[in-house]
Amino acid sequence: MEVDVINNEVCYSEFYNKYLIMNRPCLLSKTHTELWLSRKLWAENELPSWENLLDSYGEAEVPVANCGESYFDSHPKSNWTLKDFVTYMREYKEKGYPSTMPCLYLKDWHLFKHFPGSTSMYETPIYFAIDWLNEYWIQGNQDDYRFVYIGPKGSWTPLHADVYGSFSWSANVVGKKRWIFLPPGEEVILKSLLGITSLPRDLKQIDISAIGVTYYDIVQSAGEVVFVPSGWHHQVWNLEDTISINHNWFNGANASHIHKGLLNASIEIEEEVSGYGTNLDEEQLEVFLNSHYGMNFRQFRQLLQMVVARRNSGFLKIHSLKNCLLCSGDGWCNQQRHQNMDRQVALELLKSLSKK
Repeated sequence: MEVDVINNEVCYSEFYNKYLIMNRPCLLSKTHTELWLSRKLWAENELPSWENLLDSYGEAEVPVANCGESYFDSHPKSNWTLKDFVTYMREYKEKGYPSTMPCLYLKDWHLFKHFPGSTSMYETPIYFAIDWLNEYWIQGNQDDYRFVYIGPKGSWTPLHADVYGSFSWSANVVGKKRWIFLPPGEEVILKSLLGITSLPRDLKQIDISAIGVTYYDIVQSAGEVVFVPSGWHHQVWNLEDTISINHNWFNGANASHIHKGLLNASIEIEEEVSGYGTNLDEEQLEVFLNSHYGMNFRQFRQLLQMVVARRNSGFLKIHSLKNCLLCSGDGWCNQQRHQNMDRQVALELLKSLSKK
């Protein structure tokens, strides 16, 4: 199956209702990134421009995964300097990407947290700019879910769904990727058809087209941006040496998915602990959630309170200079309308949390 391609900017209202609310993937054309500085400084002749990256970040510490090894449902990582990783990338390509060398992948690099001035390298597409997750975490530079990925041809990410049930977007600065998406529920059908209890890490080992699972197969070229909906399992391969910028994020369109994910995680933890004859009090459960899930109810409550406070003060978008295009009549592109909607959704979730 194919996804919609957005060639020209559309009204935020149209995109919000058609893709965010409906939780559907799509692909933004390269016109949405053609003004990014990273497209000019990190790429040359459709190849990575290593010298510009090394001049700015050569001594930076970066996380590097080994695609040939397994660590639970992912690849094990070690810390390198960017300079050493680029040396590896050059050698790996010069030798023809041999199987005698490890296939390594620089993943989840918090470049924009550690080098805040580097946010000038890109601009969040307007459709993704109302971002509660990063709005909360970048307060005081606590953390962020903004990443850079750099991988050689053949590097890959195992089949997974994104953290917390969040949305994500991924823009290729240079290079090409292949994505396979499974709509929510298809991962259950896949396990049933294969007679297994855990999802396969690598769909290349399966003839997915022959077993009756619904899936989307996308090739993403340089400059294009993939929108990943909540709860969609996906696997990604780099078809060329590739640099991408990625955000995990959520807002009022999918905040209920985040709440549901927290509830499910808390139930799973309580059931597992009760199997050892132990019951957790509220504070212990919060500690377990933070450790094993990465977010607990206290943090989610604080995030929602932040949304209400900042919308009351008029703040709305993260890292985007653009305003929404004018609507044809329904008024969704009015900034005040967005603020009111965010406030309403956050308040309703806070009310639900107070009943917990």
